[in-house]
Amino acid sequence: MAEQFNEEIAAEEKTEAEPGVDQTNLEGKVRIAEEVIAQLVAKALSSVEGVSPASPGIMTNLRLGRKTANGVRISVSDGDAADIVVDTYISVKYGLRIPDVCWDVQEAVKNQVERFTGYSVKNVNVYVQGITFAEDEASDDKEETN
Repeated sequence: MAEQFNEEIAAEEKTEAEPGVDQTNLEGKVRIAEEVIAQLVAKALSSVEGVSPASPGIMTNLRLGRKTANGVRISVSDGDAADIVVDTYISVKYGLRIPDVCWDVQEAVKNQVERFTGYSVKNVNVYVQGITFAEDEASDDKEETN
């Protein structure tokens, strides 16, 4: 009887020493909304140099197809292991090599989404909708001083 009492005290001390929640008997699902994933993707897009979100096209403007926000469209598959398909619509800064920028976008989006959600990213489709001709900030500064 004394051994059982000592084991119970040792178990209580162990749980006090290691703060946290025992999740072994929890039931339920955790689903992350598509809008939250779209915000993560938009953040990843902003981290890639020379990329800005673009309009996804006339089909979305006519409300045909899935909802798009900030040049991002998300599709999450139902099932035990959620797979994500991401469509990104971007404009690339003039002078950058488009395939390299698209690769950087795919890697940034995949890493960001998998890191923060734990979901696996099946596809990251990059649609280049245009090229931006942003002027140098240095030329803007020269015009102001003249």
